[in-house]
Amino acid sequence: MAAAPAPGEPAPAAAPSRAPALEARGLTKYFGPQCALAGVDLRIGAGEVVALLGENGSGKSTLVKILAGYHAPEPGGELFVSGERVELPVPLDGYREIGLAFVFQDLGLAPGLTVLENLFVGQRVHGRSRLMVPIRWRAERRAARAVFQRYEVDLDPDALVGELRPTAQALLAIVRAAEDLRAFRAGAETGGVLILDEPTVFLPEHEKVFLFDLVRRVAADGAGVLFVSHDMGAVREIAHRAVVLRDGARVGDVLMSEVSDADLVALVSGHHLDPAALESVAEASADRRPAGSAAAEEGSAAGPVGRSSPRRIGSREVALAVSGLVDGRLRGVEFELRVGEILGVAGLLGSGAEDLPYALFGALPGASGRVRCGGFEGEISELTPQTAQRIGIALVPGDRKQQGIAPDLPVATNMMSLVLHRFLRAGALSHGAMRRTAAERAETYDVRPRDPGALMSALSGGNQQKVLLARWLELEPRVLLMHEPTQGVDVATRAQIYRFMRSHADRGTAILWVSTDFDELATVCDRVLVCAAGMIAGEVPGPPFTRDRITSEVYTAAARGARELEAAT
Repeated sequence: MAAAPAPGEPAPAAAPSRAPALEARGLTKYFGPQCALAGVDLRIGAGEVVALLGENGSGKSTLVKILAGYHAPEPGGELFVSGERVELPVPLDGYREIGLAFVFQDLGLAPGLTVLENLFVGQRVHGRSRLMVPIRWRAERRAARAVFQRYEVDLDPDALVGELRPTAQALLAIVRAAEDLRAFRAGAETGGVLILDEPTVFLPEHEKVFLFDLVRRVAADGAGVLFVSHDMGAVREIAHRAVVLRDGARVGDVLMSEVSDADLVALVSGHHLDPAALESVAEASADRRPAGSAAAEEGSAAGPVGRSSPRRIGSREVALAVSGLVDGRLRGVEFELRVGEILGVAGLLGSGAEDLPYALFGALPGASGRVRCGGFEGEISELTPQTAQRIGIALVPGDRKQQGIAPDLPVATNMMSLVLHRFLRAGALSHGAMRRTAAERAETYDVRPRDPGALMSALSGGNQQKVLLARWLELEPRVLLMHEPTQGVDVATRAQIYRFMRSHADRGTAILWVSTDFDELATVCDRVLVCAAGMIAGEVPGPPFTRDRITSEVYTAAARGARELEAAT
């Protein structure tokens, strides 16, 4: 195996004489009238690490899903892997046979099995000749140790995967994928492509170096690597080249050694920045205006895009005050949320923004800091979901299916599950009263069908989300924490949710809206904070807001945050 590049150096470009590890030409994908991918070309050399950049909705996920066989592209596109033409669409789950290996955010590991079992399970499931061969555990352990030694990864074959730290789990998933590529090559010097979809999102900053070292070794072994990420620091660290998508089209293909942070942000967002804005970390802290400052109050008078009248928020009572919030990714977060305000938090995956609503709901046991809400003022570590609800905090989680609904229970039970005590009659639950109330709420929130006895699993995603919102709003909370509240929701339902939330804000509910959908934040928010590297890194100028402005501020802050962390370590 070729020696891996030294730490801090991206993988070298592919040698000109080699066939590209992957070459895609003219990949296009429509969803109805919407063009998600418009004639995209992509080339990855053998031994080359290429970053795929773009904001949400740019087409990155669609491209990756075409390569994985999940989506069929429109006719006319072409795909070559290691010089061999691949017929499109790629057979679903047939990517292994053509020399592609994937590691997604959900690593696809079985937490109740050992490292050894997870490492070789794919070979037994997909390698039919081994299905009936007895497992020789000693030989399997020796083989596993040899694999880990090859990649210089320190993993115990007998350890339970569920007990490993996140970094170790990510390393195991990447090693397993890399071994699939070695099996595909079967003695050839180069070939195959490892596709990493946001591999650093859930990793502590100081442990990302282990993943980078492993990626370099995979590339030095002759595979191409597609590194899909929002993490500008990681891209700088590992990639030789970056391909940028925007609105479904390829808008850039640049060498990392020749492009500035400002140029990358401009390619991603379409909004050109003053390069000097990225040069000084000191400027970042100067931009961190406290909530309720004069500048924030003056800006709020204009009102966000889509509002019919200005909303003056800055002089209102504080509904939620947070200081010194720390958890695994958050580092000293401070802000204030005012009565009737919709406060957006914009950040890339892994910025820490996604932890914020759960920490404030008492759902992250390791979180610390101070919080003031209603009559409660104390340590965040004192909060539990039960105490959060008692002081007037509610949470609409981002994972509706896993954390939000009970799919096998009726709509009425889901909608009223937090207020069942209201329907107790002589110690028994009055199902009739509960159904009548649920029917009224279904009318208010336009839940279809109107039948409160229908199972939640029978509803569309958008209608399930309306039920989830109705359930938490039934508590009439002081503060509503929302994480990706329109994820997997159609455009019409999104517009309805925006109206519902504005209506509740007008009645005094304070809303914290955490999202990676910057169009959404521009539409609904009175103010927008930027989260980067675990901190509130600034506030987006406005309103009015635009997606481009928010995107620019977020990527600028991410680049600054990466530099701060690098300097600190």
